[in-house]
Amino acid sequence: MNSKSTLLVVVLLCCCSLVFAQDNAISNAINKHDIQINKTEIKSSNSDEREIISLWKGWSVGFGFGVTQFDGDIRQHNHYPAYQKTGDFFELKSAVSFSLNKQINSFYSLSAEFISGSFSGLRISNEYLGYNLYDPYQNYEGNGDKFSASFNEADLMVNIDISNVMAYFFTPKKVGNLSFDAKLGLGYNIYNSVRKNLFSDTYIYSFGYQDEGANSLGSDYGTIKKGIFSAPAETVYIYGILAKYKLNSRLNLVLDYTVRNGKTDKWDASIMNTQNLRDKFNFLSVGIAYKFGNHDYNNEWESPIDGLKDDVTTLFVKIDGFTDDADNDGVSDAFDKSPNTPLGVAVDGSGNALDVDMDNVPDYRDADPFSNRGAQVDENGVELDDDKDGVPNSIDLESNTPVGTMVNQFGINISSTTYVSAGGMIYFPSIYFNLGSAIVGNSNENRIATMALMLKNNPDIKLNVVGHTDNIGTPRFNKRLGLKRANAVINYLVVNYNVDINRLSAITKGEENPLSDATQISGGLEGMVKENTLAEINRRVDFEIAN
Repeated sequence: MNSKSTLLVVVLLCCCSLVFAQDNAISNAINKHDIQINKTEIKSSNSDEREIISLWKGWSVGFGFGVTQFDGDIRQHNHYPAYQKTGDFFELKSAVSFSLNKQINSFYSLSAEFISGSFSGLRISNEYLGYNLYDPYQNYEGNGDKFSASFNEADLMVNIDISNVMAYFFTPKKVGNLSFDAKLGLGYNIYNSVRKNLFSDTYIYSFGYQDEGANSLGSDYGTIKKGIFSAPAETVYIYGILAKYKLNSRLNLVLDYTVRNGKTDKWDASIMNTQNLRDKFNFLSVGIAYKFGNHDYNNEWESPIDGLKDDVTTLFVKIDGFTDDADNDGVSDAFDKSPNTPLGVAVDGSGNALDVDMDNVPDYRDADPFSNRGAQVDENGVELDDDKDGVPNSIDLESNTPVGTMVNQFGINISSTTYVSAGGMIYFPSIYFNLGSAIVGNSNENRIATMALMLKNNPDIKLNVVGHTDNIGTPRFNKRLGLKRANAVINYLVVNYNVDINRLSAITKGEENPLSDATQISGGLEGMVKENTLAEINRRVDFEIAN
């Protein structure tokens, strides 16, 4: 093997090393960290056990049958085979191949191949104009020549998966069960070649035959072949492409096309200085490849790039799960402890509906969202008031006053003769309203009932009913809304408790006297903004004793 052969071997080894290094680098990058999402581990499809296939796995055998086409000094046409009617001689010949393949990883495999068959060629005399024919024994008759060669060849191949390699540069199209391999290799070709005159079929010259010489005496030379160990042999450089169609998990249909370049000019038994300095022949075959050994062939080897894409896709699916929010409360279902809160309800970071007074009744259904911390409440979030005086038990210092008794802010009885001098110390419950609303809701029933009892037990008292609003909207609009709320409360007392309407006077202060100014305003009218919960206490009606 000369320097050219050595160079080719080095190139092949470098290609294999490069492919392996790329595969290993990508696999290491993927496997640097395992990923855990929702307590489910996602391991890379390119884990260590899939990088390099063990020695006892990934084997296959192949068998092929096809045709050969010679290309060298003795060839009639450049692009298609020639046929000579005289003697029924055709340039295309047949050959069979047997291969043993070992998959190394998803990028490449190694294979040993044995091929046996023949190749041939012919050339008419006109094609030799300007050339000096090789004719040591002076046997050429001048009408053209032909040759036939039989051969046996052993090859070592590297098969590179084209789709997986190209995945580094772009996303290749996958055509069903079809895949392609590029083939590179070296071979050792043992041959027997005899050259004859085109029409007379008489001997001209040969390589690998025991009988040879001048045929002037009519000797039939070129009939006794040398044995396989004494016949001439040459180095072969091989390249080609392999198409595989998957029939099932173990069986592939194979179409193989290779070009075998001989390090020789003797295959056609003619050493000439024509346009072909070296002989070669092409081999096109159809066959099958069967996978054997202890391997899960249902899971084909995949490119690390494809594996990475699958991992990323799986990861994105999991991440997308983090963004799912069934109740649209801004907290993803993966972290939402209350995934069914009603639409528009304000929640905390865990997805639980806000409960400002921490009475275990969420604000969206809490009739009294500002009850005292630790106070006992009913199912609507309203503090218990055993004596029905409007002062909840948590701050009522006199919890057994008669129903309808006028009390101060601590629930202490105030004599009906001193209520005027008591002034602001008298406690009256407030009536609360929803955003932009002047409708007296059911959550205010107990408060209004308390006021009705107080009015009936103190018939000489007259009250101002004062409407308030938050600061969303124009001052003029809020003035009108405050007055509507005051009149709605008066109407409720008159209709439901027969309170004399002349004892109640409607007053509006609009947004002028807020209890809390922690309101976030984003424009528009009341009810059309996202605002702080504390603004609810500004949407109310208060009672005060009229002078």
